[in-house]
Formats: sequence, structure tokens, C-alpha cells
Amino acid sequence: DEALAWLAGLTEEVARGATLPATPPAEVPATAAAAFESLGRVAARLDEMTRARAHIVATERDLDRARKMYRSILPLASVGKHGQMRFAGASTPAAETGGDWWTYRKLSGERLLVAVGDATGHGVYSAMIGCAAHGAVEALSLVGEERMTPRALPGADRAAMTCFAALFDPGGTISFANASHMLPLRCATDADGAITKVTALVPAQAQNLDDDSDVYASEITEGAHRLAPGELVVLFTDGLTDRRDPAGRAFGHRRLQQALTGARFAGGVDALAALRDSLLAEVTRFADGVPADDDVTLILCARERG
Repeated sequence: DEALAWLAGLTEEVARGATLPATPPAEVPATAAAAFESLGRVAARLDEMTRARAHIVATERDLDRARKMYRSILPLASVGKHGQMRFAGASTPAAETGGDWWTYRKLSGERLLVAVGDATGHGVYSAMIGCAAHGAVEALSLVGEERMTPRALPGADRAAMTCFAALFDPGGTISFANASHMLPLRCATDADGAITKVTALVPAQAQNLDDDSDVYASEITEGAHRLAPGELVVLFTDGLTDRRDPAGRAFGHRRLQQALTGARFAGGVDALAALRDSLLAEVTRFADGVPADDDVTLILCARERG
């Protein structure tokens, strides 16, 4: 009875967070010595669990702060217009925070600058790189518009991030710089707004790719093209084309091109946003319940016919 009463009191102390000594005190009844050692192991385990829980709570707090910062800085979903250009973009992180980022700047003279980047991996570290790149664009815009050139934007650490930047002018010319990013797609439309041809957007001197765009630029490359009224440029990250179905097959560039071919853009930001959403829905249907293991970003830029 004396031993049980003593152990009961000691158990209450352990429950309140007390740490037991390695060896039982001299006053511990001999009949309770073995139980004391077992209780000591329980107390040690509870202490480990308490510390682990505190670490988890702190990590969750940090993740929540990072998520709020990431979502407050980056335009995860946005539509807009500037001069003859219309744009609609969306970015979905695979984790609480992601490494994808995109941004736009409405410049003077009805010029529109659009940039997209993909930091290696996803999570807090990648989100920090993405936010830093986005901040660099913001800082550059504050220095002066004359510095907002496509070539100036992909100057970040290309070992940790890819980037594509495009400048659309009111005459229909798109000037771009690519730092190891996925090649965007260029979509021609007919008089009714149906997409009739999809090709990769490559430098003028490079070979035109009619059937696939599974190509990366190995260094910063530059180019320029003239967009006809009604033409679209589709920017994306590899999280979109690498999205997999239950059989492990990737969505791929060909399916993206096929999903675009025959689709319609009647004009205006609402129609462009609808096309963006239909493409993302097509990727989701293909995945058939398999969660994304990488961030997915898709941006459509179109030159109006009027």
C-alpha cells in the first residue's frame, strides 16, 4: 500500500511534467524500485514528445507565416489588361508554399512586362527564392522603367531558379529572355478565335518546333517575334506538364498542345480566364485524383484583335 501510494503521487508529478532522477531516491520502497525505473522511462518519453510537439508547433507557425507572406506577395491568380494585351495567370503551390512565381508590370506606352520563374523544389526554401526574385523585379521597377528589360530579369541565381521574361509592346512585338525555363507556346487563331496552330516560342534564329516544346534553354537566350492580332502566348512551369496520372504517365507537352488546339479565345479577359481554367481543369482530370508533387503555374497572354 505504501509503495502504491508513493507511485501514484510520483505519477501525478510526471503528468505535470516533472523529470525523474536516473536512480530512485533512498526513500523509495524496495517493492517500487522496478516500477520507478519504468516510470522514469515513461517520463523521459513524455519529455521527448513534449519537445517534439513544441518543435512542430513552432514549425507550423513558421509555415503559416511563410504561406501568408508567399500568398500576399505573389499574384497566385490574376487577370488584367493593358493596351492591346490581355493576361490571365494562376499558380498553385504543391506544398504550403511553393517555388513557382510570376508577376507582371504595366509600363508606360502601353507596354506589358510578364515574368515567370521556377525555383528548384518546393516548400519554404523555394518560396524564399521565389519571393526574393519577385522582390528583385519590384526593386528594378522602382529604380526606373528603362531598366525593366527582359534581359535584366533572369539575372538571378540560375543554379537555383529558371526564369522567362517577356515584354509586349503596343505594335504587337514580344521581346523575351529565357534563362533555362520551359519554352512557352505561341498559339495562332483564325477569324473565329479558334486556335489553329501551336508552336514553341523560340529565338528567331532557332529551329521552329511544330510538334513539341519539350526543350529547355541552357543559358540566357533572347528573341523577338511579332504577334498577330488574336495570337496567344502560353507560359507555364514544368509542374504542369509533369503532372502524373495513376499509371505514372506525365501530362506532357503534346497533351498541352492538343488541349490548346481547337480551343477558342473570343477576346477579353473573361474569355482568357475561362481558357486558363479549362486548361487547368484538363490537367486535373488527367491526374485523376493523384496529388501534384510540384507547383503548377500557367499564364496566358493574348493580343486583342481590336
